[in-house]
Amino acid sequence: MTPDRAIRIVFAIHPGAGHVNSSLCLAKLLRERGHHVIYLGLVDARESVLRSGFEFVPLAEDILPGAASRQPADSLSQPRGWWARRAAAERLFRAFLSHCSNGELDRRLLSCKPDLVLCDTLIWYVALRAISLGLPTANLSIFLAGPPNAEVPPLLSPRIPRSSSWGRILVRSDWLRMRCNFFFTRRLASLLFGRFRTPYRINALLDEFHRLARRTGFPCRENRTYWLGHAGPQLILPEIVLCPRAFDFPQAPDAGRCYLGALVEAERSEDTTLLQRLDREKPLVYSSLGSDSHLYPHSAQFFRTFVEASRLRPDWQWVLSVGPHVDTAAPGEPGPNLLVVNWAPQMAMLQRAAVMVTHGGINSLLECLHFAVPMVVVPAMRDQPGNMARAIYHGIALGAKMNTLTAVQLIELTRQAMQSAEIRDGIEQMRNAIAAENGLPAALELLESLAATPRGENP
Repeated sequence: MTPDRAIRIVFAIHPGAGHVNSSLCLAKLLRERGHHVIYLGLVDARESVLRSGFEFVPLAEDILPGAASRQPADSLSQPRGWWARRAAAERLFRAFLSHCSNGELDRRLLSCKPDLVLCDTLIWYVALRAISLGLPTANLSIFLAGPPNAEVPPLLSPRIPRSSSWGRILVRSDWLRMRCNFFFTRRLASLLFGRFRTPYRINALLDEFHRLARRTGFPCRENRTYWLGHAGPQLILPEIVLCPRAFDFPQAPDAGRCYLGALVEAERSEDTTLLQRLDREKPLVYSSLGSDSHLYPHSAQFFRTFVEASRLRPDWQWVLSVGPHVDTAAPGEPGPNLLVVNWAPQMAMLQRAAVMVTHGGINSLLECLHFAVPMVVVPAMRDQPGNMARAIYHGIALGAKMNTLTAVQLIELTRQAMQSAEIRDGIEQMRNAIAAENGLPAALELLESLAATPRGENP
């Protein structure tokens, strides 16, 4: 079935690798359906987007030319002294805010001539401007985050909810704790120390959200036009969720959302030369904490634990991907049964892996499900504790705390995951439940109906 007409869809996406990769799966499906997809965002995402054959419209590239510029090779290129660095960062952030409100962002949006703007929930500043221009706008989320409620805790909580009065009290306490934590670690720390005051983490700044919304004329009414979650404010709009409903807790509210299912680009192009270095006679234990591992407080400790565990089980083949920003020598000297790399071809690795030890990023979890790989989840931050809780609830993984994990515990958890018939049954049941959802037709219908909405009548 083909649509009545081709529509132009702007994907406004956060530049994080997980966000870009998830969105590309949907973008390719829309392209196959005859629609025209254009990406808009910070230039860090440009290479991946262009490699997939989509147009890319950069935002604020004059002040944010890319990730390399944010990580000078030598400290001499940085201002000396904390206050000088803080002042320079604030000037950059103010310049970015100006791009969002002086008409530059509007011009970039309108240059795409969109019928629909599909906006990552973390970059609400684009959605606010799109709405003000009368463009049909919808959310695009890679998280299973929902608004505050008494049934399911926020994603930063590892709690598995219980259907009881006491369970609901605990969930409410989690939401209250999240708000208190948000005030001290985001609002107060941002004002005092400049934390989160970067274009890449603006999603956490509730004060800037309110300021930009006021300039836009958007009515800010909590739990009516937006809600506050672990990642910051989120606009209440029609929403495409790039996750399967089956993976969430059964009592999770889903009003106004369309779950697309598990979009996994299993055949994506990868350099698989690493596979030639593996001992194929040994079970493969593969670990990756994603591309942001250098930001996690206990990742260095985890890497050392992983290296130590590999020495205790020479009968297993171990592979550790430390991420692009970590020195492969940092975790310690690997034994002959361990490979430490900055990047591993994850699709190829999962086709061979007996177990994956993961931080619990949603993309990694869905990819493990796709290839029926048991998991040990050691969350660091963000949505990862909540993802771990869901994986444990559905019986597809074991979990542990990253900061207290020992080599002996890691070996035991890995052994249990490798040998557990219950986990393999849970994975098979989850795969069947995801396949039965078939959320793609409903998602396409939603997007095409939104694109047909007259300007100025955003739902």
